[in-house]
Amino acid sequence: MFLCTSDTFRAAAEAGPHDVLKLYNNRGSIVNISPKLPDNTPDSKYRLEVVATYIDDLTVDKSRQEDIRNIERRLEDLEKLILVDAGTIPHEVHDMKLKIQSFNDKLEGIEHLSWLGLFKDISSGTSLQPFWNKKATAKQDEASYQHVYDRFMKMSKVDITEEVKEYLCKPTFDNWQWDDAEMLMLLRQMFIDLKFTTKFNIEMDILHNWLFEVYHHYNAIPFHNFKHCFMVTQMMYGLIQIMDLPKKLSDLEVLILLTSSICHDLDHPGYNNAYQVSNTTSL
Repeated sequence: MFLCTSDTFRAAAEAGPHDVLKLYNNRGSIVNISPKLPDNTPDSKYRLEVVATYIDDLTVDKSRQEDIRNIERRLEDLEKLILVDAGTIPHEVHDMKLKIQSFNDKLEGIEHLSWLGLFKDISSGTSLQPFWNKKATAKQDEASYQHVYDRFMKMSKVDITEEVKEYLCKPTFDNWQWDDAEMLMLLRQMFIDLKFTTKFNIEMDILHNWLFEVYHHYNAIPFHNFKHCFMVTQMMYGLIQIMDLPKKLSDLEVLILLTSSICHDLDHPGYNNAYQVSNTTSL
């Protein structure tokens, strides 16, 4: 019997190893690519699409910078002409300059936008990445933490797609594809989608800082680390949504469920109870 594999589909679509494929049935619904996929029939044809293509970041970055510079130069020339003719600069020109700057700021973060679903395959089950890097230390250096914080702040300026929001609620969510900054963004989205920011008047800057401090206080240990924190929280979030707990519990109780999931292993040293007892540690 012929077994379907992602490599087979990539070859059929002439897609690269980093391109994202999605398979649709005749109703337009996404279908998981797996060996259990039913055969095509004349009445139920599949549609295979490449929805995101890998492009060399350096080439894109140089091209993007040149395009932005050209736009800025043209706007400066226009500004000079208007100043000569009218003697003053209308506010529309100033607004346009601000929009160009804002657009440039968003483009500068494009390498961090994989969490939007642009470069993630969220339709084919778990990617089964290795859980633990044996060469990692229990504490990251401050430069590493700062890098994660900076990426998190850049991501916070862009909205997560509806497709990713829906996927985040499912127990089949693939935790392995998301890095630390992306997981912080997804935790933030949980607070937003459950309306905690409005119900409890949580300012976004405070939520950002709190989530980062939580991340900062999870140790880089084999199991009870930030990845584990996110996995537990995502499963709790999925249960909250699937069981419609906001209609069965109070807002505060639902907030406690999510917050306790996030914080449940803060500063865990990586040793089990038997070790703590046998070595009479402070715990």
